[in-house]
Amino acid sequence: MKKREIPVMNVGISLIILIFMNICLAAFAVLSLENAVSDYSLSKKTAKHTTQYYEAVNNVQEQLAKKNQELREKAETKTTEAKSSQKKAEIKTAETKSTEKKIKVKTVKNMQKQSQKDIKKVAKSQIKLTESVSKSQQLVVTLQLDETGGYPQYYIQKWKLCSSDDWQADDSLDVYQSGE
Repeated sequence: MKKREIPVMNVGISLIILIFMNICLAAFAVLSLENAVSDYSLSKKTAKHTTQYYEAVNNVQEQLAKKNQELREKAETKTTEAKSSQKKAEIKTAETKSTEKKIKVKTVKNMQKQSQKDIKKVAKSQIKLTESVSKSQQLVVTLQLDETGGYPQYYIQKWKLCSSDDWQADDSLDVYQSGE
């Protein structure tokens, strides 16, 4: 009997294709692993930065609560002082009717002048709070005080994450050198 020969060309092409597919699959596996590792490290950095940012936000919120309490106490002392001065004025006005009329007129005029000053003075004072987020970033909060009403309050003008380092251009590489 005659031996049947298998053509070498058919076996060689399928083997080359199989080797090429295995190399491609291995390359894609390495690239996928590299991508997963870089995504994991980026996620860790993002989680760390987010945690630091919200810790800074919590600290600023605590500072805002303290400022709010200070403003509340300041307003309460002003109202108690105003009430005590009003009681003193009432006691003095009860002594004589002529002085009573003068005091009432002066009090009304003073109140009108004070309210006009308050309207013109729309919180010229600002409070700036800064809280460090990381070595290179800080949270800057600017408050605008408004003391025109009976209860002083503040408005947040700016809430911004800023760089704490000064920017400096990198001029260490001389890309263009003139031929002069």
